[in-house]
Amino acid sequence: MKIVMPFLFGACLFAFASCGGDGSAGQQQSNASEPDTITTSDEGNPEGYEGSTLRASHNCQVSGEILEGNQLWIREKDILVVIKADSTTLDPDYGPSHRILEVYDTKDCNRIERKVLPVDVSPDFPYYIAEITYNNNSQLVAAHGFNNIYIYDVENRQLLPQLQPQYMTERYGVDAQSGMIQRLEVWEKYLVGYARDYGSFVFDLSDKQHPSPVPAFAEYEVETQVFHSLFLLESQGGYQAIMPSYDYEANEFSINPAFKNPIALNTDVPRSARNNRFLVLRRADAEKTAVAFDLKNRKAVALPENIATQQTRNILDWLKQNG
Repeated sequence: MKIVMPFLFGACLFAFASCGGDGSAGQQQSNASEPDTITTSDEGNPEGYEGSTLRASHNCQVSGEILEGNQLWIREKDILVVIKADSTTLDPDYGPSHRILEVYDTKDCNRIERKVLPVDVSPDFPYYIAEITYNNNSQLVAAHGFNNIYIYDVENRQLLPQLQPQYMTERYGVDAQSGMIQRLEVWEKYLVGYARDYGSFVFDLSDKQHPSPVPAFAEYEVETQVFHSLFLLESQGGYQAIMPSYDYEANEFSINPAFKNPIALNTDVPRSARNNRFLVLRRADAEKTAVAFDLKNRKAVALPENIATQQTRNILDWLKQNG
């Protein structure tokens, strides 16, 4: 059940939404104090290139109003992705509506994509480019509104259909802010996000044309409508376990991978055993060594050797006594 937020909450939600940040390698994101175009000068290089491969700047000018962090220049692809507001989305009651996604080829500044995204709860709730979004492997740029997600496929120059977070169990909003996406990151071949009160969600981006939701493997309701989820993500012939978290006070999002490297796991676990604080899985090897997780504290638990080989019931008893 989705709670429709009254429009009067619009101003207060800006404090919680993600508004830019440090980009990953190969991308630049602008600041609000900067003009609509990135205009880094390079007097020592009249050609405007760094070394002999990448341009140091571009001179494309984008009309309209752009919020901090809402333009992303992918230098190695000569692609500029922008979310902006202009007169076409101006709302007479709520002012600028930042929901126009535009993509430019910075070699000639031609616009190659323009999409007016739908109002998400209220016209004054902006869409934002995800903080950690583009990498050379995925070549995807993610953006989100209150609970709508869009992905631009840089490699194929195509905007993918709208996505919305999905969860292991039904969520019920506790207030008007419930369900608002706090953070969104492209992580390896996955899109990982966190929504207020509803918790974390994941999409598999392996098939770019058809991103698919990854349901949580286990989920623990720490308190009423506060969920901590564990996801098993296929990687390198095994699984990586993640238990994402968001620190509201520090405004920090952590994906919290459990293993240094993916490991082979036996995932044949009854669904009834996946909604508790502690979860025990077994390595898919001859020894069938146990691997334990504490969903309340979002961490893997190191088991003593003499405990890791015991029956699951005994391991759970040990975890309850030592957790």
